[in-house]
Amino acid sequence: MRGEYVDERDSTWERDDARYRLYVFEGAGNSVTTLDVIDATVEQALETAAALSDGDEKLWALALVENDSRGMRGLIWLSGMDYNDPPGSAREWQRRRQMQDRYLRAKHRRGLAPTLPDGRRLIRVFPEWVSGWPLWESFTDDHRLTGADLGLSAELGDALYDWNEQWLTRHEDDPLPEGWAELGEVLVRRLQGELIGVAEVRPEFIR
Repeated sequence: MRGEYVDERDSTWERDDARYRLYVFEGAGNSVTTLDVIDATVEQALETAAALSDGDEKLWALALVENDSRGMRGLIWLSGMDYNDPPGSAREWQRRRQMQDRYLRAKHRRGLAPTLPDGRRLIRVFPEWVSGWPLWESFTDDHRLTGADLGLSAELGDALYDWNEQWLTRHEDDPLPEGWAELGEVLVRRLQGELIGVAEVRPEFIR
């Protein structure tokens, strides 16, 4: 995210007939219901999302529908994204995070286990300024995990621990150790392999 001060006179046109597209995903297979919300404010579109998702009990995403210079229809994602599309960039992981966190928060409010619609747990990977494993699970009492908590192989558990320790060798304003982020991506892929069917692994150190 970044902000930039601008001259409000630099726009040459404006409209007030926005068309929003709402995606609501349901069940372990993420079956999708799609609705266009027409001639509405963004507040009305968000109210519709809350209603159709039963107060975030289902995953949802919201986009602005627009036509490009060729007249071809496309989407500008406002919140979330198509949940059936695997994220391929840091920004897409952030949008997936939006969807998952509000869904899991709603489950937590209802006293339910913080699992995704397909029954898997959600494990977040990011370093912290204290020794330990970079493994986290939101909306649980013990939100920081060890390799043993997840039943990881000793080799992978040790590698994840050492990766977090590399983070601690620097001062807060220092650059990342050379190759540290790339190693993290390798470890995430290994973690995903060991947790197939058990958890989705979300890398939160990718920028």
